[in-house]
This record gives sequence, C-alpha cells and structure tokens, in this order.
Amino acid sequence: MRRALTILTVVTALVAAGCGGSGDGNGKALSKAEYGKRMAATGQTLQKAFADIGDQTGAKSTPKQVGDRLDRGATAVDTAVKQYSALTAPAAAKPAHAKLVAGLHELATELRKSATAARKNDAKGLNAGLQGLTTGEGIKKITEAQKELTAQGIKVTPSS
Repeated sequence: MRRALTILTVVTALVAAGCGGSGDGNGKALSKAEYGKRMAATGQTLQKAFADIGDQTGAKSTPKQVGDRLDRGATAVDTAVKQYSALTAPAAAKPAHAKLVAGLHELATELRKSATAARKNDAKGLNAGLQGLTTGEGIKKITEAQKELTAQGIKVTPSS
C-alpha cells in the first residue's frame, strides 16, 4: 500500500508541473504571464494536498486508509479542475488547457478506481489502477498539454 502513495507523489509532481488555470472568471482571457502564475498557484495547492496525504501514510496503513487517501487525492484533482474551468485561457492555450482538464478528469477516475481496489485489498486491481496513474491516458494528456504550453512560451511562475 505504501507504493500507492509513492506513485501518487510522482503523479503529483507531473500534475503540478503541468497544471493551469484558464482565465479571469469574467470571460476575459488571461495574459500568458498571468495564466502561468495561476497555473503555479493551483499546482502548488494540489501538490500540498497530495503531500499532506502522503505524510499521513505509514507502513501500517490499512487498505481502508490508503483508499481514503486516494479518494482525497481524487477530490483535490476535482477541486483543481473546477478552479481551471472557472477561468479563460489565452486563445492559443485553449486546446492545451482543454487537454489538461480532460487529463485531470481521467486522473481523478484512476485515483478512485485505485481507492476502491485498495479498500477491497485487491492488490492486482490496485497495481493496475496505479499503473494507469503513471502510464494512462490522463497523464499522457497532462504531459502533452504541458509541452504545448511550454512551446507557446507559457511559463509557470511562483505566485507571490
């Protein structure tokens, strides 16, 4: 079960590096710089949520505890998606943004599948779900979106 949170930590790093918000909430597109700042802020929030989940995991975690933590990870991803969806991406970034949001939705689904398997103490199902976190369509979309945003000169900058 410890492997579940180790993989979750790796996925978190990838997601936080590629996450982004999309606009100012009133339909006006953000500048690339502001978009990057919002990406960083939401990515940091998501990364903190996963770090807190990981910090609560010990060698003696029960399958239910691991499942609950994976569900909390899915909820954190869902919250990030809501934040991103409330904003308007720069025009050139809209396709990458949509791909990112779709990838995050798929990632949340994989987290929930893994949580269910963990609670059932289904090692085979848990391993398959965790594999989906690192090699599935969700993480592929997130990675592709990150590359597209980088190619457009959109930099994730720390918020102050």
